[in-house]
Amino acid sequence: MNRLGSLKRFATWPLLLLAAALLPYVVISGSARLLAATALIYALLAASWNLTLGIGGIFNFAHVGFFGVGGYTMAVATVTWDMNPWLGLILATAAGGLAGALAYIPVIRMRGIYIALITFVFVQLCYYLVLAIPGITGGSSGLTGVPALSVGDFSFAKYSGLGYLWLLGGAVVLLLVLLRTTLRSPFGKSLIALRDNENLAVSRGMNRIRQHLLAFILSGAVAGVTGALYVAYFRVADVTLFSFGFVTLGLSMIFLGGTGHIWGPVLGALVVTVIDRQLTDLGPARAIIIGVGTLLVLIFLPRGISGLLEDVWTRARRLLPGNPNKSAHRALQKPANQTMEVEESTHVH
Repeated sequence: MNRLGSLKRFATWPLLLLAAALLPYVVISGSARLLAATALIYALLAASWNLTLGIGGIFNFAHVGFFGVGGYTMAVATVTWDMNPWLGLILATAAGGLAGALAYIPVIRMRGIYIALITFVFVQLCYYLVLAIPGITGGSSGLTGVPALSVGDFSFAKYSGLGYLWLLGGAVVLLLVLLRTTLRSPFGKSLIALRDNENLAVSRGMNRIRQHLLAFILSGAVAGVTGALYVAYFRVADVTLFSFGFVTLGLSMIFLGGTGHIWGPVLGALVVTVIDRQLTDLGPARAIIIGVGTLLVLIFLPRGISGLLEDVWTRARRLLPGNPNKSAHRALQKPANQTMEVEESTHVH
């Protein structure tokens, strides 16, 4: 590993934590803090969705349902049942994980587009369930007055959401660490193996159903706590949590950022949120612009922005004098099929 690689390895996480700690001092105005908090919430949603969609290779559209279930669990626990918000956050995490398990059961034997269709139906079921029990969920009016998270006398909503920026920034860094650790574990490697060649992975003894179920539960739990944070920040829960707009926005973030890296969807979420806010005056046309932009990225940059940045980073490392990977790289240039194997082996970091 050269000096640049060593610097990247040891400095990345401390720098990210430092950035999360300094974020409220850089983003000062109320509108800028609202934008930053929204982007961080979407980053959590997109990164957790990528565990099943990008890394697991499962066309799971139920993720927005997990997000909504977590949000409504938080709202019902705190508004209807008058529970402590932190306890509501824990319940939302458990409810998201449970929703992930329930959503996976109908698709155990399914593949491809059938999983997408059935998981999308799961979101619609959540939507109508909320409307069917207005005494608990508030029905079509939703639940307002969700209490803000606080520690002692300090409310996270004070000073234009100062505490939420720390909480959400730290949560994004923690999620990236969790995903990186998961991907390097036997569980994460088995997900990648099942995605790339399911028949071969199963023949080697991997249990597809168990591994995919665990992926749904884990990503559902993270989406659940993300929905709870969303509701705690905006102080309201309504049926728009299950809307198709969240589905398209989340997919745009994942594909624009790139599914091959754990931080790709986070980058996509930040970019899409800023663009979406800048195009607010255009009304519905902004969704069309973002959709067309995502399609262009899929055509010309199939690995997303993160893939483009990785190529730039790789070229920069090769330019350093004394790079031991130089000779190794030249040796791998031929034959072409060997080069493809190397690229595929580095598809997820």
